[in-house]
This record gives sequence, C-alpha cells and structure tokens, in this order.
Amino acid sequence: MTPLAQLTYVPSLTVAFLGTATATTGVLLDHYDVWRMGLLGLIASIPVLCYCIAHRATQASDDQLAETHSAGYRLALQHVHLGLLDTPDAPPDGGEGAEEEDTQGISVIRLADLPGNVRPIRPHDDEADDDRKAV
Repeated sequence: MTPLAQLTYVPSLTVAFLGTATATTGVLLDHYDVWRMGLLGLIASIPVLCYCIAHRATQASDDQLAETHSAGYRLALQHVHLGLLDTPDAPPDGGEGAEEEDTQGISVIRLADLPGNVRPIRPHDDEADDDRKAV
C-alpha cells in the first residue's frame, strides 16, 4: 500500500464507525442535529475508505499474481525434473492393440458433407445465393 493509503485507512474506518454510531444515536434519541453530524462524518469518510480499500485490493491481486507465477514456475521445474515434458509422442500407427478406427486421421468436413438443413455462412463456390434479400 502507498503511504497515503496506509495513513488514511484506520482513521477513515474509525470515522465511518463513529459516524454510524453517532447517527444511530441521534435518530434513536430524536436529536436531529446529532444525526446530521454523524451522517456528515459517515459520508465524508466513504471516499477515503473506498480509495484505501481499492488500493488494498489491487495490491492483494498483485501479490497473488506473483505467488501464482512462482508456483507455476516451481511446478514447471518439477515437471522437467520428473521428465514429464520429454515423453515421446505416440507412434503414428496408434501403437500396439489400437483398433483401425483409432489410427485414422482426422476427417475434414467438406461443404458437400454438410447435412441438408445446414446453410453455410458464405458459399465457397462461385454461385451467388439468390434467395437472400437485403433488409
């Protein structure tokens, strides 16, 4: 936290608490001047308290980000140490005991393979779509 946020956090929290207590006391005892003074103290402390809390929240996320980064770095070093990043890839034929359908390549859906109820966004052939109308 910045020195300003550190210096103003506890006093603004105290003024907000005392303002709330004073305003509540003024309402309960029918002293509206006391109620107004308590409300004024509460309202005056809110912007400073918001600044302190917002600054504290951003600092917490920066600290958490640094901790997460170092934890990820340590995990990556552990994976390298265990040899998890250097494992060989699977053989192209799928290995022993793999069924034939598992060794097939990925099928690419062509425009002609689409079902009849699917309309492509842009026609890939030279024909223009005459059924469309401008709105």
